[in-house]
Amino acid sequence: MSGPVRLWRITTGPHPIWSGEGARLFGQRWNPPGLPAIYTGTSFALYLVEILVHANRLTPPSAARYVEATLPPDLSRETFLAENHPGWNDPHSTAIAQAYGAAWLRERRSCLLLVPSVVTAGLDTNIVVNPEHPDAARITTGPETPVRLDPRLFG
Repeated sequence: MSGPVRLWRITTGPHPIWSGEGARLFGQRWNPPGLPAIYTGTSFALYLVEILVHANRLTPPSAARYVEATLPPDLSRETFLAENHPGWNDPHSTAIAQAYGAAWLRERRSCLLLVPSVVTAGLDTNIVVNPEHPDAARITTGPETPVRLDPRLFG
């Protein structure tokens, strides 16, 4: 990554958007419950697809909001190598990805974990932020902004 990097985060939940609290409470693909993590996309469109694949909705979510984050180019990062972890993208089990992510989070090996998108079959990259890593304080976020979606996405 050279130059500032932009990330996008969209949420519909009640938790602060840049806290990792929802992931801490419920767990996600890269973290088990109990460990906070902030899930982001490298574009607004990518992260919107990541949200919508789980939404299973016929109408746009009314409380969706987003932030844009800017990362310094020298922020510590680690890349997950999918070819070394068969089954990481199993749609019925997050065990392999969660085990990797849990170790990464607990050990605070880096601020960012670059992971392939399951939704796009690895063609895109998502970035998980460890909010408990010291470098996380260097990330700046813009204001929370309501998401406005084209209703054609839902019908």
